[in-house]
Amino acid sequence: MPSYLITGSSRGIGFGLVKELLKNPENQVLATARSPATSKDLQKLHEQFPDNKRLALLTLDISKPETVTEAAQEAEKLLPNGLDVLISNAGIYRKAFSKWDEIDTDEFSEELSLNTISILHLLRTFRPLVAKSTQKKVVVITSAQGSLTIVGQLPDFAFTYSIGKAALNMLVRRWGKVYKEEGITTVLIHPGWVATSMGLSDIEHIQKLIPGQSPISVEESTSKIVKVIDNLKLADSVSFVSEDGTPLPW
Repeated sequence: MPSYLITGSSRGIGFGLVKELLKNPENQVLATARSPATSKDLQKLHEQFPDNKRLALLTLDISKPETVTEAAQEAEKLLPNGLDVLISNAGIYRKAFSKWDEIDTDEFSEELSLNTISILHLLRTFRPLVAKSTQKKVVVITSAQGSLTIVGQLPDFAFTYSIGKAALNMLVRRWGKVYKEEGITTVLIHPGWVATSMGLSDIEHIQKLIPGQSPISVEESTSKIVKVIDNLKLADSVSFVSEDGTPLPW
């Protein structure tokens, strides 16, 4: 039974991935969130899948390292054969349209830390459990905004977010080489422009910058992401791809 752990599972793409993975009766899913007990969506889903061998809810807040450690310990109890796929999805997104000379440096520091250093801690903490598994895959949800090539398409948009994602991409590209030597496949996936609360918040501005573009549904994005994950091989480390597997420029 393949096992998956997803961070940031209470809404958006994270919750969509949980639902998509549960469609396969062979999958065991560990959904993590800052407060799964107060997530109506996760609790409702858990009513449909009350068996921990299908769906387990764990508390994990990437901004609090102690909860990452505790979640890894709980996951180890549930997964004696290791964690096949770690999906790092949690992150934050601050102001989209702050001008360069108006950026709040305290907010920037928090955003950069959560989207990079916190992910490093997550990957290091779960590394032994992933290495113990059969599939040995690490998937990091990122953004095309972290591409130095693509980011030029959206001038004056998401300055701090794009810098954080570029740093995340570099972190995973470097760290992924270490993982590959241990037989762990690591990939960065841009989920597309998805119709989540974040994705829809700036829809008018984005469509002005890139005419003809429209967001895709969470279901479409996550179904494609799961197909990419299923087909990953060690030779794919370390790659940066879109939700359908198309390679993206760094």
